[in-house]
Amino acid sequence: MESEIGKGSTFSFTLPIKTKAERDGELPHVDFAALLSQLKQRVESTAMKPKNGKPAILVVDDEASIRELLNQEFHDAGYEVRVATNGREALEQIRREHPDLVILDVMMPEMNGFDVAAVLKNDPQTMDIPILILSIVQDRERGFRLGVDRYLTKPIDTEALFREVGALLEQGKSHRKVMVVDEDASTVKTLAEVLRARGYSVVEANGTELIKKAVSEKPDIIILNSLLSAKQEVVKSLRFEKGLENVLFLVYQ
Repeated sequence: MESEIGKGSTFSFTLPIKTKAERDGELPHVDFAALLSQLKQRVESTAMKPKNGKPAILVVDDEASIRELLNQEFHDAGYEVRVATNGREALEQIRREHPDLVILDVMMPEMNGFDVAAVLKNDPQTMDIPILILSIVQDRERGFRLGVDRYLTKPIDTEALFREVGALLEQGKSHRKVMVVDEDASTVKTLAEVLRARGYSVVEANGTELIKKAVSEKPDIIILNSLLSAKQEVVKSLRFEKGLENVLFLVYQ
C-alpha cells in the first residue's frame, strides 16, 4: 500500500496465474452451473412483480382472428390481456400502460414489428419489457439482434407459446441483458449460447471492445473474465458512463 494525505491510497497485490505459453493448447473451462446460479440470484433479487398479482400481456397483431384467439387463451389462463392492431397503437399503449410482456407480430401496416421492437429496446423507459415475436416471418437473427427475448413462428404452437411466456414472466423484467467479455472467442460463444438458451439477451465482446459495446448496448450485467477484471481502470471508467452507474459485474476464472 502507498498512501499520501490529501491525495489518496494505492493498493496492489499479486496473484499466481498461468503464463500465455502455459495456457496455449488448453480448452477454456468455465463453471457454467455456478455462473448461471449467480446470475439467477441477481435476476430474482431485482425482479419486478405485477402490483395486482396478474401479469399484463399486450398482444399486437393486425389479424383480428389472432388477437381474439390469444386474448381468449391468455385470459382463460389468468393473465390480464390487452390488444393493439398495429405498431403505432402498440407503442402508445406500451408507453402509457407499461405491460409486463409484449407479443408482437412482424407483418403489420404502417409500422412493422421489427421497427416496434427497435424503438422499445432503445428507449430506457421500455427496454426492460420482454418482447416475444410471433410471426410467419422467419428471421430470428434479425429479431435477436434487435434485442427481442423470444422468437416463435406461426402457425401458433399454444404449448410452446405458454411455456415461453411463463419463462419470461418468471425471469422478471430487470437485469436480463447480459454482456459476456473474454479474450477467448470460443469461451464467449459457448457462454453466450448457454445464456441465450436460458432466455437472456446476450451481447458478446472481447477486452478491446468492452467499453465501446457497454456504452452502446447498456447491459444490466457484465460477465467478465478475471484477468480482464484486474484492469481496474476499465471497470472504473464504465461506472462513470451514463446509464451504466448500476451495472452489475460477475467475474469468473
